[in-house]
Amino acid sequence: MLWSSLPPECGAERILLMLDSLMTPPPEQVLEVTALTRLIKGQLEENFSRVWVKGEVSNLRKQSSGHLYFSLKDTGSQLPCALFARDAARQSFELQDGMELLLLGDVSVFEPHGRYQLIAKIVIQSGEGRLQLDYERLKRKLAAEGLFDASHKKPLPALPRKIAVITSPTGAAIRDFLQILRRREFGGEVVIFPVKVQGKGAAEEVGAMFKHVVASDGFDLIVITRGGGSIEDLWVFNEEALAREVAACPLPVISAIGHEIDTVLTDYAADKRAETPSGAAELISSLYMDARSRCEDAKSDFHAWVEGYLSDQGSQLRDLSARMRIIAPDRRVQHLSMRIDEMESRLSSNLARRITSEHQALSQYAQRIVEQHPKTRIGIAYQSLKDFSRRLERAKILIASKNGEKLQSLQHRLENGSLQATLQRGYAMIQNRDGDIIDRASLAKKESQLKARFHDGEITLKNDS
Repeated sequence: MLWSSLPPECGAERILLMLDSLMTPPPEQVLEVTALTRLIKGQLEENFSRVWVKGEVSNLRKQSSGHLYFSLKDTGSQLPCALFARDAARQSFELQDGMELLLLGDVSVFEPHGRYQLIAKIVIQSGEGRLQLDYERLKRKLAAEGLFDASHKKPLPALPRKIAVITSPTGAAIRDFLQILRRREFGGEVVIFPVKVQGKGAAEEVGAMFKHVVASDGFDLIVITRGGGSIEDLWVFNEEALAREVAACPLPVISAIGHEIDTVLTDYAADKRAETPSGAAELISSLYMDARSRCEDAKSDFHAWVEGYLSDQGSQLRDLSARMRIIAPDRRVQHLSMRIDEMESRLSSNLARRITSEHQALSQYAQRIVEQHPKTRIGIAYQSLKDFSRRLERAKILIASKNGEKLQSLQHRLENGSLQATLQRGYAMIQNRDGDIIDRASLAKKESQLKARFHDGEITLKNDS
């Protein structure tokens, strides 16, 4: 205690009387710890129900039961939080230390420890909160209308002759899409319809272009695609009007928006969702390759049937010739001669068609050999290597940026934990004349003079006890 800070008019006896009255309250005013805790719990739960809180996750603990316990902090305070297993299972992402979150929950008190905490119900990544809520609300609305029902989905064509691709003509998505189709020898036609895929006016532009493609003639399949981005960047594809247009489209539609973790309303409204633009190209080319393989099998079966048919006809001719030699009436000979002429004509025609067909097949195989020339394949591989090198460089820059941000965060936390920072929060350090730290009252009573160190200087205290 710092007796020197008391006013001179306060005598020791008066002070002792005041302390005695405070230390002996009436029995009816004394509460048990449990009773006081329950009063506080009732007040908190009544006045702080369904509150939104924003902060950074720290001290995350995952229990075997599925419950999550963590602290939500900002620069000034920390709030204990709990996310029970049934609510954690509904989250679309995994919580991690350092995440900026927006929580909706109820404030309660854990009675055994007398500690208040937030029981979280909804967890949203901060910065995307409003859009995420709008997305979930619109998704539930359209799903309730049956817009996403599997019964409305149309099958994709196995051999699409003409594909409409609605995307940005300058993005990496269309380059990856076309590269995979070329590499897998897709034989159909691809028509690109350029649009803005984010920013002001993008939603109207994409919607108008989609209507234009639907009204156009000759397309077998529509692909809507773009690369990854934040929820704000992808919001064009969460517009209600576009989702309804996609669901009502008479042509099959593939939605390939963003990365694997990204989902938009057009993914649910489309007949098929591809996780990435490259995935859409692989899906289309796989269907094409499967159909082509079935055609090759059918061609082989047909050739085998023709050969068997010709062999059977030849056997019949030989049998007839033998019978003619045995029976040998002039009239039958004439009749059979006419049959032989007819069969010979048919055989010659079938042979000519077979020769033509085999010639065409040989021409196709020759063309494929040219396309599979090592020089051509080396060029494709070289381009792929260049693309990988560019992606690696971008990844290096991204990792360096993230590490820099993490280092700044650690530096900030270190500064907050320093002695000077502690003093600036209102604490003081007591020392004797030799500079030793006094951390107990018993030690302070032994010293005649003390020093109190604040963040902006020191003062000397006189001990009159």
